[in-house]
Amino acid sequence: MSIATKVLDLLTGDEPNQPRLTWYGPDDERVELSGRVLANWVTKATNLLVEEGEVGPGTRVLLDVPVHWRALVWAMATWCAGGELVLPPEEEFEGDRDDDDDPYEPEPLDDEEPVDEDEESSVFLPDADPEEPDIAVTSRAGDAPSAGMLLVVALPALAMQVDEPIPAGAVDAAAALMGYGDVLDPVEEPAPSDPALSGPEVTGSQGGPVTYGELADWCRDQTPASHRDEERPRVLCSPGSRLEMLAHAVAAWRAGGSLVLLGEDVDSRRFAPIGEAERVTVRC
Repeated sequence: MSIATKVLDLLTGDEPNQPRLTWYGPDDERVELSGRVLANWVTKATNLLVEEGEVGPGTRVLLDVPVHWRALVWAMATWCAGGELVLPPEEEFEGDRDDDDDPYEPEPLDDEEPVDEDEESSVFLPDADPEEPDIAVTSRAGDAPSAGMLLVVALPALAMQVDEPIPAGAVDAAAALMGYGDVLDPVEEPAPSDPALSGPEVTGSQGGPVTYGELADWCRDQTPASHRDEERPRVLCSPGSRLEMLAHAVAAWRAGGSLVLLGEDVDSRRFAPIGEAERVTVRC
């Protein structure tokens, strides 16, 4: 049983109606998911990935979504299905960029000829495996990355569909998700040596991707040492990256706790009042 399916059991086993994920976004948006509801979202997303994308060990799923509760759902779903979660460079979401700039295409060196835009390229991440991801989960409908299958998610609170036009052949994942089962379909369990997490900022024990065998301990090691042994923590997290978000979420849930996740657009002046209102015991 993978770490993700173990977490699902924890979310639904003990006090399943207690909050396990509370997300704050811009304009006072707040979403609170109990363990049961969170597990249901993850289960539906896993079933979609397996049924439509045939996700399993070795399948590469790009998480092109900022810090958000939906990003955690799709990350957990990828791990439940046994796939490899790929994180793009964090600077992709820092500031504005020109529409003509493609973050998945590195700048040509001075002594290189520019790449012909009409020529198909397999490069999708600088300094990463040049192989195109099998699936990309993205919130950027108008500027989506290249992938074998494209799932577009909506970011506004509890939006049930993507409001903007999506690329031809892409799936409106917010709308499609509701049509999938609430019971986890059979999945192929990953081996301990199978890759679970990769990206430019990710380094496993062997210098490459984090494997399924080390994922749980790796996530725990990313959290502050003073909080690693706390039971049932209520964690206030304002992560500087999706990597931090994933690590704090997995560590908190494995310890029987919950996560209060602050989105990238939440004003830092709100952190203390939110922490007090949510009765957090750990701030990361």
